[in-house]
Formats: sequence, structure tokens, C-alpha cells
Amino acid sequence: MKRFIPWLPAALAAVLAAVPAAAAAPAVVPASTTVLTTSGRTALTYTGYMNGESFQQDGIVTVNGWQYSAFWDQAGYVNLSRRRLPSGAWSNLRLTDYVTTSTDSHNTISIGIAPSDGTIHLAFDTHSSQFRYRRSIAGLASAPASAVWSMSSFGTVQTKLTGTSMDVVTYPQFFAHPDGTLQLAIRTGYSGTGDEVLYEYRSGAWSYLGEFLDGTTAGNNAYLFGIEYDDVDPAAPLLHVTWTVRETSNASTNHDIFYAYSKDKGRTWRNNAGTVVATTGSTPLASNAAGLRVWGIGQNRGLINQESQVVDAAGIVHVLASHLPASAADNTDFTAARESAVLVHYWRDKASKVWHQTYTPFLERSARGDIAVDARDNLYVVSGDSSTRKLHIQTASKASGWTDWVIRYTSTAIYYSDPLIDHQRLRTLGTLSFFAPRHGGSQIDVQDWTVSGG
Repeated sequence: MKRFIPWLPAALAAVLAAVPAAAAAPAVVPASTTVLTTSGRTALTYTGYMNGESFQQDGIVTVNGWQYSAFWDQAGYVNLSRRRLPSGAWSNLRLTDYVTTSTDSHNTISIGIAPSDGTIHLAFDTHSSQFRYRRSIAGLASAPASAVWSMSSFGTVQTKLTGTSMDVVTYPQFFAHPDGTLQLAIRTGYSGTGDEVLYEYRSGAWSYLGEFLDGTTAGNNAYLFGIEYDDVDPAAPLLHVTWTVRETSNASTNHDIFYAYSKDKGRTWRNNAGTVVATTGSTPLASNAAGLRVWGIGQNRGLINQESQVVDAAGIVHVLASHLPASAADNTDFTAARESAVLVHYWRDKASKVWHQTYTPFLERSARGDIAVDARDNLYVVSGDSSTRKLHIQTASKASGWTDWVIRYTSTAIYYSDPLIDHQRLRTLGTLSFFAPRHGGSQIDVQDWTVSGG
């Protein structure tokens, strides 16, 4: 839009009239809030609930015009809910053949949906313990209107995907290749000494690809911000993974941001410069390799693990992290450091391969946020503040180089734990939709927002 201001000198007014109006961060307008459940599991551990943790990939997801979300109820059962978009009612499925005794907030439920056959996969209730998993019949997600939505559509709970033992695993993360292949990354081992391994689902069966990220050799472990494909070239998508490293079980030893990508579904891995440096199953990535470090963040900086990652339509990798501002002194007390931690946006320019950093003024204390992208590559962050119990929506425009971060919404003081964004719905349907547990844990809301601008 051109601008003309009558009282300016004619020459200056002519210059301004030729300059486009400054880009503004996207706006959000409330569309609806629905209640997913009023009987969520209420136990609070590690400053969060078993429903709503940043490392749930995914906890809420849209496929074929239907939205799915999973939660634990107070009795300890896995629940899977779905609704037809844009305004269908939630239909809940309670899986009562397995009950958890855990109150550990690490033991979340992650949803994976295989585009190749429409199966729904659930991984749940595992923290440095035996794997637990089940999957649906084929077609449950690809033909939801006609498929039977009942417990009979799901197989029994399994503790392995293949013949490979899965006795000490944590953080299952599903992601799909554009050709329909579903994959799973999961940590083996423990906090401070663990590896990441990769599985692949094709033709109705899982196969084990092997270890792709080695931490135990160096006596540490990687915590993934995220792992996902870009869609710049559907014929040759790249798989991007970012992580931070923890040296011991103490979160104060979290440090640095690392990055690698793959051109062949995670078989081989390249560093930031594009050089092949690792092969899954034989010579995996070294979790703390200097050649994989893309941003230096020291220990004792209040850096929390596993915040969020997203890749936009241009193949630019965005990482949401939070840690102490540059001007703050080191703090060996992680809980105290988190009280001053701010959200920081890191991103990689695909053409130049240069990483950038933007500090924001937003606090979140012990909580973690989620970052997502719309069809125009504008960014959205939904984050909580564990001190005020308020939820925030922050946005930034691509046109500004994602420097115009602004808070677009602040809730009343009723929310807690980590909100989870439905990434697919925002990117493909233009609705910011997110899972948000209320303080106390029993009620979980799903908020929907219309987005515009940017």
C-alpha cells in the first residue's frame, strides 16, 4: 500500500509514496475453543503433565480434513479423539485394555499417521523403560468417515517394532516422508548417556535402520528440538534434525545447537556445509561433534532441551530455544536460571547455510513453547509461563526476516504445562489450532485462531 502524507515536503512525500508499507507480524483472531476432556491426568511432575509436553511429535495433528488428539485420562487410559474440520464435535475413543500407573510427565502419547495406508500409530508411556505401542487397521485415517471408530480398530499393545529389543527408550517422534513412508526416531539409554535410533514403516511392517546419533561414546545424549522433512522438492525432500547435548543428568549441562540433514531418508547424514559425515547403523553422527555445532551456547545458561523445530516452505530450518539472555551471568542452578530465560529464534538460511539468532523479550520460566509456520512462511509461537499460568501467542513475519516478534494474545491465568500446535492445520488450512492443558490438568482445551497478514 502506498502512503501520502499531505504535510510532508513534496520531495519526501514522493519518496515515501514509492516505498511499500512496513510488514507487520501476522494477526490472530479467536475462532473457537473446544474442550477435549475434563478428566485429564492431573499428576504434576517435572513441572508438567503427562498431557502436553513439547517433545510430543505429535500430540495434535490434522490429516485429510480430520483432526486427531491424544490424552491420558485420570484413570490411566490412553484416549484418542477425532473431529471433522472445521467445526465437527470431538468423538473420543478410550482404549481400556492398557492402564498406566505412571505419573511421570515424560510418559506422553505421540501420534503418527502413515500416509501410505492410513494407519494410526500410538507410542506412549515410556521413559527410560520398555517401549509401548499400538497401531490401527489400515484406512482408519485415509477414510475416516467410513472407518469404524472403536477399540476394535486397534491392535494390541506391543513392546517391540521388530526383533530389536526396545527395553530402555524415551521420546518417540513420528514423521512422514512425502512418499508416504512413516518413520520413528527414539532415544535409547538414559539422560546424560543415550543414542537416537531410526525405524521405518512400509508395506504394513516396521524395519530397523539403526543408530543415527551417538551420545554414549562421549558419555552424553542428544535432545532433539525436532526431526522432519521439508517439502521444497517433493521428489527429493531433505530430512532435518536439530538438537542440544546434555553432558550429565543435570539440565544445567545442556549446551549448544547442533544440526544435520539427510537426502536419503536418514541413511546418510550431512553437516551444515553439505558434506556426508555419517551413516546410520554403522558410523552414526557424534552428538557433540564440533563440525555439527551451528550455534554456541555454554553450559549453565538455563538452556532447556527439546523446545521446538519447524521447516518452512523454502526449506529454512527454524529452531525455538530458550535460555538466559546474553547479558546475564552463568547460573549453575537450572531452576533459578529458567526464571530469567527468554525465547530465542534461530534459523538457517538455506542458500547461504548461515545461521541467525533473534532474541525475543518473552519469558516462559519452566515451560516450553511450540513454533509453527503458515503457508506464507510467517512464524507463530504458542508458549506458556509457568509462573503466571498465562498462555501467549507470538508471531513474526517472513517479510521482516522474522524480527518483528509481537505478542498477539495473552490468556487469563488458567493454563499450565506445554501447549502443542497442530502444525499441519496451520500450514495447509490457515488455522492456528493448539492443545492447551488448564492448570490442574483435568481440563484440556483446543483453541482455534484465524490468522491473517504477514
